[in-house]
Amino acid sequence: MNLQEMFRDWEDIVEYPKKAVVFSERDSADFMYVVISGDVELSLLREPLGMEGPGGIIGEMAMIHPMGTRSATAVTLTKVKLARLNRDQFRKLVSENIEFAFHIMAVLANRLIVANTFIARQLS
Repeated sequence: MNLQEMFRDWEDIVEYPKKAVVFSERDSADFMYVVISGDVELSLLREPLGMEGPGGIIGEMAMIHPMGTRSATAVTLTKVKLARLNRDQFRKLVSENIEFAFHIMAVLANRLIVANTFIARQLS
């Protein structure tokens, strides 16, 4: 699924300069983002978890979790352009676009694998 193309003309596009914090761990969350251009690093407790580039998504977990809080920090590695989706837009897309829903599930599964690896490293 080409999210970069799907969201290129999205109604709510935000831009951040290099080294900007998009969101921080434990922040309340009202949006998720699709990376249109640039790179964003995700970290937990100041430890890198991974990087999302064009077509990647960040902040999706908080759209699903009932508490709606961030589980990681997102910092731009370059100047970035992000499509911003609120909770209602996210839910509408998930319910109306099965390909998008399965893509979100695949991303969440990958995030769970990364989180498990992170926890295992912290415990060793």
